[in-house]
Amino acid sequence: MSTALEQALDLCDRAVSLAPSRATEIGVVRQRAQGPLRVALAGRVKAGKSTLLNALVGERLAATDAGECTRIVTWFQDGSGYDVQALLSDGSRVAIPFRRVDGALQLQLDGLDADQVTRLEVTWPSARLRSITLIDTPGLASLDDRNSLRTREFLAMGEDRPADADAVIYLMRHLHRADAEFLGAFLDRSVSASSPVNAVAVLARADEIGACRLDAMTSAARIASRYQADPVLRSLCTHVTAMAGLLAETGLTLREDEANALRTLAQTPSAELDAMLLSVDAFCEPASSELTVEMRRALLERLGLYGLRLVVQELVAARAGTATELSRVLLAASGLDALRALIDGHFLPRAQTLKARSALAALRDVARSLAADDPAGARALDAEIERVEAAIPDFAELRTTHLVLSGAVILSAAETAEVELACTPGATDSTRLGIDEGSTAEVRRQAALLAVGRWRTRASDPLNDSATNEVCETMARTFEGIYAAAV
Repeated sequence: MSTALEQALDLCDRAVSLAPSRATEIGVVRQRAQGPLRVALAGRVKAGKSTLLNALVGERLAATDAGECTRIVTWFQDGSGYDVQALLSDGSRVAIPFRRVDGALQLQLDGLDADQVTRLEVTWPSARLRSITLIDTPGLASLDDRNSLRTREFLAMGEDRPADADAVIYLMRHLHRADAEFLGAFLDRSVSASSPVNAVAVLARADEIGACRLDAMTSAARIASRYQADPVLRSLCTHVTAMAGLLAETGLTLREDEANALRTLAQTPSAELDAMLLSVDAFCEPASSELTVEMRRALLERLGLYGLRLVVQELVAARAGTATELSRVLLAASGLDALRALIDGHFLPRAQTLKARSALAALRDVARSLAADDPAGARALDAEIERVEAAIPDFAELRTTHLVLSGAVILSAAETAEVELACTPGATDSTRLGIDEGSTAEVRRQAALLAVGRWRTRASDPLNDSATNEVCETMARTFEGIYAAAV
């Protein structure tokens, strides 16, 4: 059986004959579907999006200051060479000068007006960018409304067109009303667009929780767990995880000269050292250390107060000493591994289905634009899209997950857990059934048969609405497929 993506690509080929006047647009849709999954990072101003992106890539590529480039949607993609280009509003492209300064990438718009630039495209050879293209967006709730508007336009919020991103990682300092409003706007209740299935939230700059105490990350993890259990937030995204992007970025790029400065700092008498680490002002007091104030400010910029306290504790206790050992400490504390596991376990297994869904949404947009010029062609294309969408089993399971996670269908906690388990992409049949791996075919058949019976019984409830019946029928068919495959 063809995969969801293969069927979407076949539909693109047929769509050219149905709408020859839109061949170029359809070609773009096909090319996009064949590329990596596109994941956007969004959030309020100063949420730490660029720092988190740098941590995910493992290099300091995204600008973290308040320069012109942070006002522009910027794509980071894998390539065979190093290149930066600006896509202008008239469709033309302009090469952008760039250089590395202290390991960080610096871009120069070189006289271009930021308002003329639709997006920047940074091509960089990177193993981490081969499977996903990361997209840094301007901060929401900015003093300059144009910055927020660029992000909203990119994500097609409130517009009758598909977003340019297949999935989104939303960064928040805490659950502010504006964060819920953004996720609610990004979330479209139609499965053909965005849903909780392709959105995760990050409790960002988590090291700053609790005045940067050494238990800050533990506290942040508890807060993230509470958010994830919140039914309102659960209806907007599938997971919430705590992350200290600065620790991760610095852990991946820590230099030996910085480690040497930290070792010097750790040799300060304990009473003086404790006083220095009480606040930023105390740490930068000129007479408090033999390290220059400039070096101390640079360390603060790279580590933050929590990071400084953490590495000094490790150095004083002689649990770490070299730059490599300090890097491990920072990475372990940052939450980067948990976020990467979330991307690898949640987004990437669904990548083909998400890209196929994005392709169908884009083709539907083509059909709408065609309606004025060629109504018959538009109807034929729309009918083909409906046929393909209905014929792809992955879409049915994706829609089921969407309906349950978005709150459109209310199930019991046990039923919700069973839906999530059964619709886990790439999982074995034993895992989807919730039984031990290595179970015999007969055990799998019996478990699947019981599940079919449960969901058929659930579907017969006369109080069900149509969406609930749809979920029940999809679950029953899923377990019927597992039963048939248990040989």
